[in-house]
Amino acid sequence: MSQESGTSSTSLNLETQLADAMTVIQTLMANVGNLTQQVVHLMQNVAYMQAAQNVPQPSPQPSPRHFPLPPSPQQQPLLHPSLFALAQDQSTPIPSSSRIKEPKIANPLPFSGKRDDTESFINGCCLYMNGQKSEFPDEDAKIYWILSYMQTGSAKTWRDYVVALMYKGQQLFLTSDELQKEIDQKFSDTDKRTTQLLKIRTIQQRDRSVDEHVQEFEKAALEAGYKGYPLVVVRATT
Repeated sequence: MSQESGTSSTSLNLETQLADAMTVIQTLMANVGNLTQQVVHLMQNVAYMQAAQNVPQPSPQPSPRHFPLPPSPQQQPLLHPSLFALAQDQSTPIPSSSRIKEPKIANPLPFSGKRDDTESFINGCCLYMNGQKSEFPDEDAKIYWILSYMQTGSAKTWRDYVVALMYKGQQLFLTSDELQKEIDQKFSDTDKRTTQLLKIRTIQQRDRSVDEHVQEFEKAALEAGYKGYPLVVVRATT
């Protein structure tokens, strides 16, 4: 009788150990399944980052998804915090390109050194350089680009002088702002307010339309700094 009881007890212990072993195996397989999913997420993130940086992707490796995933046990192991955050990032769409599309900006007109065109030339250069920043990696690129548009007249003569000094190693301008200030001093009207005030007093319509005449008058008034009643007084004295 005692022998049968011992045999039954041994069998029960073996069944218990076998059940515990099966539980451990299921837990290990669940861990393998979770790690497989995390590896897939990591590979996807690497592919997204390489595509955003225009880096050639490595040859595809066999996907770990062919491993059979066991049924989920009642107690799932927790993900590592960094892997959990990485998995959460999958819900955020990744842009197809990291470069922001810049607006189309017109190039400045070639500059001849004419006094009346100086301000428009400087403004055109500023518009293009600020609107197309990706085309200018440094200040030297901006300086060379501005000089390239000084193509005729006195502007070309002065540009050739500056370039000749640059070839000799004399860097006259460290920034594009310094170059533009020098262009303004060399070619623009040094007393624009007086010039425009004289223009207000002597402006005539001649064969132009009324709209053209008014526009030229308003431009001269704006550059002269007159508005309101002072402008009426100045206009009345013409």
